[in-house]
Amino acid sequence: MVADARDAVSPAKERGSRPIYSLASMMRRYALPLLLLLCGCESITKEQREVLTACQRNAPIYFEGGRLGQALDQANRGLEVEPDDYKLNAIKGAILLRQSEDNPRLLDEATALLQQVFDRRYPLRHEPYVLLYYGLAQQKKGLRNLGEAIRLEDRARRMAERRAALSAQAEEQRALANARLARADETLAHLLDLGALLRIAHKHRLQIALQRGDDDGFAISAEAFLKESASEQTFVRGEVERTQTPKYEAEQYAYLRELRSEEIEVRALYANWLFDHKQLEGTLSQLDRVLELDPKRSNDYYNRGRVLMTLGRTEAAKRDFRLFLSMSNLPDDNDRKTYAVNALRQ
Repeated sequence: MVADARDAVSPAKERGSRPIYSLASMMRRYALPLLLLLCGCESITKEQREVLTACQRNAPIYFEGGRLGQALDQANRGLEVEPDDYKLNAIKGAILLRQSEDNPRLLDEATALLQQVFDRRYPLRHEPYVLLYYGLAQQKKGLRNLGEAIRLEDRARRMAERRAALSAQAEEQRALANARLARADETLAHLLDLGALLRIAHKHRLQIALQRGDDDGFAISAEAFLKESASEQTFVRGEVERTQTPKYEAEQYAYLRELRSEEIEVRALYANWLFDHKQLEGTLSQLDRVLELDPKRSNDYYNRGRVLMTLGRTEAAKRDFRLFLSMSNLPDDNDRKTYAVNALRQ
């Protein structure tokens, strides 16, 4: 359930408008004076210094544009001049994390590199993008441990002769998962202390809370995310109305669609959580907004129909079940279709 790290990258803004914290803008806004070398700076020639400066400038531009190979080339070229460069090591770690996908080796390399960068400063002295990507790396590692624990637990159920050993290994993996998810949550919480990347931080913190079974943390982060998302959408709509630049307007419309898609994702997750906790009115409120944003989500008509049926609002439930059946591509013997058909017969 880990969201793509590209969540941190958003469309460029016009001069004078409110920043949305792209990687490059975060660096410009929060960057401390760059110390190229604390010792031995006589060893860097003028040409090397120019190379390093160019790489520091170009790597985040390529990264933000999704050209990860070129960004990595720039980072590696700069690190040949100054291996301890804070900015380039952080960017390289973020690139490797983006490239890791299903590659455990790259994930390990990315996490180790971001760990080294993180350990060099007090948490609140870090650039926000460093905190974000280090937190995401720990979250992804934690999920990998959690997946391994589930795999081992399944094997333990099927292999009685090795049950004790496999259960012990699964318990160890769950402990590692919990520790890494806790570290990810703590790292992302520093973004809240800095007042940076609030929406993204809340989104990943609610995921982590759900993965850790932290009900209170999930509800708090979900509500905080929805508040930040609403604020951001209001701002972007204002930008669309304000601008006289067609290209910028198109960028803002695209960004608004991303924000709405993200809101739908979180509200649907929140609705499931509320339903599981028997908070039916809250579930209904979330599903109403989901279907307002995207009236073509057939499964959410089914979900809302179930809630309405439980609340005794039979006719409203039947309307949703009819919409669900008219849109669904599920086979006729699917349990959801059977439930909806039976409800319509009542």
